[in-house]
This record gives sequence, structure tokens and C-alpha cells, in this order.
Amino acid sequence: ICMLPMDESSFLQNNGGNRSILSCLGGMGCGDPPNRFPVPNQRKGGVVRDEMRQTEDFLAAEMNQLTVQERSEALDDVHCVGEELKETPEMVQQSLVQFEREVQKEKTAIYEMACQQNRSYVEDPSFRLKFLRANMHNVGRSVRQMMNFLRCKAIYFGNDKLACDITLNDLNEEDMNLLLSGLLHIQGSRDRTGRVIVWIFNSVFGQCRAETFCRVSYYLFYNIICSIPEVQYKGLVTCYYDLAKPGEEFAMPGLNFMMEIVKFNTTIPMRFSAMHHCLKTVKGNLTLNNALIGIAMNIFPKDARVRARLHYGSDMELHYQLRGHGFPIDTCPVDNTGNIRSDIINKWFYKHQAMEDASTSGGLPEISDPLFLEEDFGSPMSYFSAEQEQENTSAVVPNGAGSSHLPTAVPLPIVPRRHDILLGRGRTIQNHLGNIYFREFLKQYRDDYDEAPRNKRRKISTELVHALKAKGIRFLQQTENGEWAESDFAEAEKKIGQVFRNTRRR
Repeated sequence: ICMLPMDESSFLQNNGGNRSILSCLGGMGCGDPPNRFPVPNQRKGGVVRDEMRQTEDFLAAEMNQLTVQERSEALDDVHCVGEELKETPEMVQQSLVQFEREVQKEKTAIYEMACQQNRSYVEDPSFRLKFLRANMHNVGRSVRQMMNFLRCKAIYFGNDKLACDITLNDLNEEDMNLLLSGLLHIQGSRDRTGRVIVWIFNSVFGQCRAETFCRVSYYLFYNIICSIPEVQYKGLVTCYYDLAKPGEEFAMPGLNFMMEIVKFNTTIPMRFSAMHHCLKTVKGNLTLNNALIGIAMNIFPKDARVRARLHYGSDMELHYQLRGHGFPIDTCPVDNTGNIRSDIINKWFYKHQAMEDASTSGGLPEISDPLFLEEDFGSPMSYFSAEQEQENTSAVVPNGAGSSHLPTAVPLPIVPRRHDILLGRGRTIQNHLGNIYFREFLKQYRDDYDEAPRNKRRKISTELVHALKAKGIRFLQQTENGEWAESDFAEAEKKIGQVFRNTRRR
């Protein structure tokens, strides 16, 4: 409640803090905004603007308070032309040192408890870097977010889970039912700049408990989304999609529910690079969403609020607007008539479940990106299908005009894909997404490699090369003429040993 403006907090306290969204329509908490603010998404006739006026004006006022550079960066992110986080090894090292100093100043009883359980968990650089990257290396904000994250983890999963990973086994039946309800969906392909998209549907908002929603949100956003290197560098795109149809009614959540789930989600280390809200112009629907979204926007940090956009219209019109913001429409989980696509929904979960099972069974765990294995989406996410591999490596050209011979396959130059591993030196190669992913992947085997006898380390490298190649990942190196070529197996093994040695030196 303290994160809302004073008039909203007073309203909640005076009304027991448990009223429905409808009960606060007269006091949204953003006051009576002046009319000088430009209003995004204004529609002819003013019908839409009038129903969403408070939220629209509030977001416009937030944009007006930005500097020219900040406004430009926010607009670039929303329109899918923004830049990803740039960092150097020196920057990372400096931030981690400052992070530890700040932790010693700000550490709480919850943090001390986590240290007693497993100090290496909360001191792991990869754990701390998630918070630093989510806050663009603002150390103070990162440390405070980590402390709040641990506090919420203890609330929703118990003190004994503070310093360990949460798995599907930690979710109860109610959690699993909500997880598979279609409330949250990871889209099968990225947006135009390669950002992950998560859809949030409002159909079951008022039918679940806040505690259940937060536990499910933790599993999806922290366990899966935050583990994807691209999300840490590019940020996350969310799409809140209104499934309302004429004559249908959804159970609306109460104020306590909305504030609890939004506040919880602000503790998860993820940076929102764009937040799209797709709303139907069904009678009375926009008034409800004005309150729902308005309260959420009051709680989200400012750098997230200024990247929020409201879209109105039919399902087909909403698809058209999303396409203009870089969304791949062919893998949207809702079709242009407003129906959930049963052929797509929850596929991300079954892929991740298979990876988690493989990881806990003692075999080689799969790469942590849940979208990495989406070969059956019939979409651009089919990265490593045989058809695509053929398409990328050869082209059919005629032997000559009037020739009766069959066409000949001529090799095309190899173009590195984002998950390929590039061999060589230099910052450009080290910062290639596949190389970043590669280093994160090998961290899981660092101890096994270091503890193995020298004559056994080669076997570990061999198994890892096989595991990566089985997923379609290529080890590429440049030839003398500057073209890319696939390296031999021995070079790939050598690269793995080199990464392990470099990690040990640090």
C-alpha cells in the first residue's frame, strides 16, 4: 500500500483494504491529471480515451518527466529497435565488488539465514548478476531487490528453501493447475530484436489465490525466463491480453490480490523492455481495465511504466498493432478471433519439464532456454530442423540454359546463427550470444572437470561436444579469407578445455 499515492492508501485503509477493483474507480491514485499531457493511443470520438483516461494520462505524465535521452530509449524499446545491455569484464568485476560491499551494509536477517544454509548460493556471481543486469548495474537497487526477492521466496516457499533451487516438485496441485491453465505463456518465437515474449491472460485472474499466482510466477519468471542469457541483456517483453467477449464476464480480482502479485513480480530480477496491454472495446470492459492496469502501473518501477503501451480494438486489430511492435503473429497463442490456440498453449512447459527431468536424472542437463527446443512449432523457432540446415548450407542452381541435367547443389557461405559457438579472440566473438550461452552452460560442469583426473577430462569434453552438437549447435571459426567454416571435433574439445581453464584462473 505504501507504494501507492497517499490518496489511494487512505482509501484502502478506510475501506478495510479488501474492496474489489470496481470500488476504487473514483480514486485511481493518480489524481486529476492536467490536460496538457499528450495522450497516447487516443481514438476518434473520445470513447476509448474517456474510459481509460486516468491510466493514459498517468503514463503520459510519466513520459513527460523523462529527459530527451531517456524518452528516446524508452520509445526505442517499445518499438522494438532498442539496444541491449552492453557490459565489459571490467564492468562486471567492478559491479560485483561494489555489490558485495553494499550487501555488507544492507544485509538482513533473511540474507543471513540464506548464508547459513548455503553461502555459495547467494554469493554465486551468476545469481548476483541477474539482479545487476535487471537494474542496468545500479548496485544499490540490485542489492535491495535481492533482499526483497529472498524475503518473498521465504514467504511463498518457506525458510528452508531460501538457498536452493525451486523445482516442479516444490509446486503443489493448486500451483500446477494454475501453471497449466494458460494464464501465462512463453511465446514460441522472439520478437524482431530477439527478445522473449511472455503473454498474460486475464481469464483466471479472479479465480485464483494471490499466493498461488506468486508461486507460479516465481517458477516461470525466475526459474525459466531469468535463466535465459538474452533476457538478462535484452530485457523481457510482456503482453497482457484481454480475452473479453460480448456477453462474457470474468471474476475480477480484489485490490489486495493485485497489489500482492505486482509487488512480488517487482522483486524478480527481470527488466521489462516493453509492456503491451491489449484491450477489447467490449461494453464496460475498459472501465474495469482502467482500474486494474492503473493500480499495477502505480506499483511497477518508473523505467517499466514508461515502456507500457495500451492497444485497443478487436482481436484482428490488436494483432495488427502488435505486429507493428515486432511481434511474430504466426506463433501468437491467441488467434484473430480471440480463441486460445490449443496447438500452442503450454508447449513451453512440456519442453521445460523434459529438460528439468533430464537434469535431475543424472544425465547431461539440457540447455536452459525453454525456447531452444521448439522444433515442432512450425515457426521461425525451428532453428535446427534438417530442412533449415539444408537451406542454410546449399542452394540449387541450374547448370545452364536449356540443359537437361539435374540442378547442382552449390554450397553457400556459412552464416553464424545466434546459438553457434565462435572460435577465436576478441570482444566481438566473446560477446556473441552463442559464446555467452556456451560459458553459462559449461558452469554446470566446472567442478566435475576440475575434480576429474587429467586422463578423464578429455572424456568430459567429448561428451559435452556431442551434447551440444546433438542440439544443432555448431563450432565455427574463420578461414584466412574471412569466411566461416565448421571446425573439427578436436578443435571443439580444445575450446571446452580452454573455457574451463580460463574459469579456474579467475
